[in-house]
Amino acid sequence: MLSQQIMNHTMPFITDRFDELKNNIRSLNTILTHTQPLAALAYPLPCTSKGMESEPVKYIAAEEHTGHKAVELAASCYQDLYIQPGYSQKSARRTVGVIWLSPAQNPTSITIPELVDKINAAKTDIENHIIQTYETRQDRFEALRAECPGIMTMHLYRHIRCYSEQNIQSIRFAWQRKDSLSKPVKKDLLLKIEEEFDRSGSEYRVPLEQLINRIKQTPGELLRIRRQVRVQPAANIRFDAGIKTVTAPMPIIIIQSNELKLKALTDFDAKSQRKIRSDKAVSEVIGSFGGVTIEAYNFLI
Repeated sequence: MLSQQIMNHTMPFITDRFDELKNNIRSLNTILTHTQPLAALAYPLPCTSKGMESEPVKYIAAEEHTGHKAVELAASCYQDLYIQPGYSQKSARRTVGVIWLSPAQNPTSITIPELVDKINAAKTDIENHIIQTYETRQDRFEALRAECPGIMTMHLYRHIRCYSEQNIQSIRFAWQRKDSLSKPVKKDLLLKIEEEFDRSGSEYRVPLEQLINRIKQTPGELLRIRRQVRVQPAANIRFDAGIKTVTAPMPIIIIQSNELKLKALTDFDAKSQRKIRSDKAVSEVIGSFGGVTIEAYNFLI
């Protein structure tokens, strides 16, 4: 339990920054909802129900909204800071999209970048203060919840993306499907599987024994653990200097007069074939255990 002295020390800071954050989000949303965009797209994605975080995602429908409705959905997303009953606290609620404003047609839009900077700065300040003041995750959780009851941490910390007069040529939305690849400690990996082997019935022991033998025969430096990362929406943004890919859990704000091409987000279907990178190292699947795939590479990567 946190000491009262530490709690009293941190609360004024969090309170001030959080109040500033909320006020600036309200100001941003007031400007957005009273401004006519050159173009606006929004795709509110289905929320993840509580307890369903580990379920594989097979299909996501991208329901498109345009114009004023898209702006309203963007504003709602920016101010979505709290836990919602029935929905996961571990999976973010996401609205993909873009709001394109012309500074010539909408003079008030030139104040938006500074507002967004202040919003993002407050988010970062709160996060850094919590991390630097409290050592454990539980202490951080208690401190934040004490001052911001019902807050959803990942929503509080995520930043709004805003680009002003950067001559962006196009934004193309897509689905990002990545794997997490890590190097295991061979003896620790074997220990986990051997412990499972000892607890298992006879019908499960043969495949576990085969997996153990294959891992033993593979040099430790060539072993890798591949874990599927939850699919997420991304935006491929084309600048004069090249393309930058960013995650897109919230609508992106673009302020520029130059022409901007937008490509809509399509539905996600897990059955669709993924492109295999030409430079991807070749590996051999040894087996699977605990929801991950164990692989062996022919050379170090």
